[in-house]
Amino acid sequence: MTTPTADLPGRAAAAASSPLDAVPDMRATAKWMVAAWAGVGAVLLAGVPLTVMRSAASTGRLLGALAGLVVALTGVGWALWVTSEALMPRLVSYRELGSPRFAEIKAAVEAEPELFLGPSASGGATALGAFDTARTTHRQALRGITELLEAESDPTRRQALAAARRQAVSWVADDYARVSRLAALMYAWDVRAGVRRARVHTFVGCGLTLVGAFLLILATSSDAETADRTPAPAAVSSSAATPGR
Repeated sequence: MTTPTADLPGRAAAAASSPLDAVPDMRATAKWMVAAWAGVGAVLLAGVPLTVMRSAASTGRLLGALAGLVVALTGVGWALWVTSEALMPRLVSYRELGSPRFAEIKAAVEAEPELFLGPSASGGATALGAFDTARTTHRQALRGITELLEAESDPTRRQALAAARRQAVSWVADDYARVSRLAALMYAWDVRAGVRRARVHTFVGCGLTLVGAFLLILATSSDAETADRTPAPAAVSSSAATPGR
């Protein structure tokens, strides 16, 4: 397939940047969040449980400390699970543009179709449908012209068919470039949604961790305060303990 040249109509303008350029930064943010929560989980598991269990004298305090530890680790695990989902590989297709999760992109395409589908694209709710119809027409035209060119033996007609085929190739290449850019935008949008969802769940996990830490402190500090407030037994004097004096 020949590449489209600048003098052929319908050529898509070269993009200065791709939506995929933002994906590494978003993934780096998710990795930082995972590393931070992994550190929190390591702190909770490194020595804190043993210290807490030794401080909790009664069975009730021990159960409260265990409950606090479980709640805190649940918050950490929840945040790690959701955040790691943002790092998972994704498969996004242009056919999914009509799904609810890409509603904002679809609305933007319908509002300004010339920015996404070319200067000749129609606006409104029929923009994507007309674009898909034109794509199908361009592919069929290229296939038909190619078949005619292979069967034609007349040099003049072959020259005309070759020129028509180059133009058809240009239109098909433009369609492919626009679909690929929309698919890249959808992929970046999906990663963005995953990172934003991870941030929300991170705050929820942070709340659970704080609740668990509060339970841990409450279970241990109560025993410590009770031990501090309990008066020491009075010493028995040696004169009172000796009989006959």
